Amino acid sequence: MADQTFWGIVALTISFTALVLGVLYAANSPAGEADQPPLPVEPEETYSYTCYCHRNPVHITIRVHQIPRVFGRGRRLL
Repeated sequence: MADQTFWGIVALTISFTALVLGVLYAANSPAGEADQPPLPVEPEETYSYTCYCHRNPVHITIRVHQIPRVFGRGRRLL
C-alpha cells in the first residue's frame, strides 16, 4: 500500500469518526426550552382550547403573544 493511500485512509477515518461523534453529541444535548418547565402565566394572557381529535382529549394553552395574527391581504404580524 502506498504511503499516500495509507494517510488518505487515516484522514477519512478520523473525519468520519469526528462527524459521527458530533452527530451523537448534537442528538443527546438538551433541547433548551423544551427541557424547562413552563412559567406560570396569568389566565388573561393565554388562549386555551381542547382538541377532541384523538382518543384522549388534548388541552392546549397558547400564550397570547405567540398567536400569529393575520391582517388584510394575508400579511402576518408575529
